[in-house]
Amino acid sequence: MTVILFYKKRIGVIKKEITEQIIREKIIKLILLQKNIIYKKGGHEPDGFDCAGLVWYVYNEILDIDIYEGGFGGSTTGKILTSYCGKIIPLEETKKGDILFFHRQSKDEYEITEDNKYPGHCGIYLGNNRFIHCSGTKGKVIINNFSKSEYWNKVFVSSKDILSDPEVIKVYQKKTR
Repeated sequence: MTVILFYKKRIGVIKKEITEQIIREKIIKLILLQKNIIYKKGGHEPDGFDCAGLVWYVYNEILDIDIYEGGFGGSTTGKILTSYCGKIIPLEETKKGDILFFHRQSKDEYEITEDNKYPGHCGIYLGNNRFIHCSGTKGKVIINNFSKSEYWNKVFVSSKDILSDPEVIKVYQKKTR
């Protein structure tokens, strides 16, 4: 969906086109600025993040939406997965800025069990098989690569595309007026 915004200046009207791609790039730029910020359980601000707090912060800053809204689950990651907008997609259809979900409750868990049936970890896809997330094990926001890690491929569940939802583009349009 393409949205056209007009800005008035003394010289006339300047037309600026807002596209899904522009929003995706803004998300990538903002999340990359969070690299190396410390892990803080329950954190959702730049003084410290957990995985869901990092994802929530970036989407809230760029789009002014609460991606926990309408969700449920045992964790904030579960709330993002089941929130009101977006669609669940496999990794091969994932685009930059999409949210990734992993079955991960501890670093050694590979199998889905009754105790970890809801995803326990999330991050944002950067493109080229790379993603960024807040690692409790490393104690900070880091970048990983699916091509270089058998572990992340084993625990990957799905991704969620919130940014192609027309309602999200409308929210962004209202925010930038």
